[in-house]
Amino acid sequence: MEVLIVIPQTFKKFSENPNMMSYDRLLSLLHRHDTPADELVGRRLIAGQGLDDMQVDHAWYVGTSRGLINEFAHWRAARKERYADRALCHKHRPENILISVPEQQVDGAYTADLLLHERNELMLDHLTGQHIQGMVLTEACRQMFLAVTERYCLDDHPAVKHYFVINSMNARYQAFAFPLPAQIQYRVIDQQQPKPERISIHADMDVLQAGQVVAGMEVKFTVFDDAYITRRESKLAAEAVSNYVNRLRSELTGW
Repeated sequence: MEVLIVIPQTFKKFSENPNMMSYDRLLSLLHRHDTPADELVGRRLIAGQGLDDMQVDHAWYVGTSRGLINEFAHWRAARKERYADRALCHKHRPENILISVPEQQVDGAYTADLLLHERNELMLDHLTGQHIQGMVLTEACRQMFLAVTERYCLDDHPAVKHYFVINSMNARYQAFAFPLPAQIQYRVIDQQQPKPERISIHADMDVLQAGQVVAGMEVKFTVFDDAYITRRESKLAAEAVSNYVNRLRSELTGW
């Protein structure tokens, strides 16, 4: 049985490749005829990257009601991983989460799946060609180091709520990534706790697709007690406003 992977209209160009189909095209075929379209009969349909749960459920319901039971038997085969919690990724809107729950491996590394959503804040504009834009992969790596740290690395940190400060973040792009399954591998290079309320971490990540490294990131960041850094941020914000107003006042006086 031939495989047909269905992805959102967002990736229309990529959906024109063999074994791919856009979600809009699938729905058009499901609703077009009294009998199932020949283009679908005998194929194994798979819900691909970028479709949300409502789209997946709707297509399955319509397809099976049209008699395509075998065709939709493996519809959810590529959707086994659940999205990471919003608290792990520091995101409010679920469509902006880009990774599954990170899992620790026997070799000490951590892995998560890249999980796209067509209404993600970084995919609403600037889509070029067929690949996933680099900023999506960068944000996925950022969420990865947040989620791994929150879940696995803060047992000795007294704060209930944490604030992450990025010291350096070096992204690398080695090949195009496409809207197909991909994974992020994360390794801690060094972890220090110079003070009880402060943890410094140096880590590296690779984004892999079909076994090939397509992107990655090296990052250094510090985790603080949220209450401490919020006070510090407020002080610096007030100083920034004061400096700007004083400079603006001087410029206006000189006009």
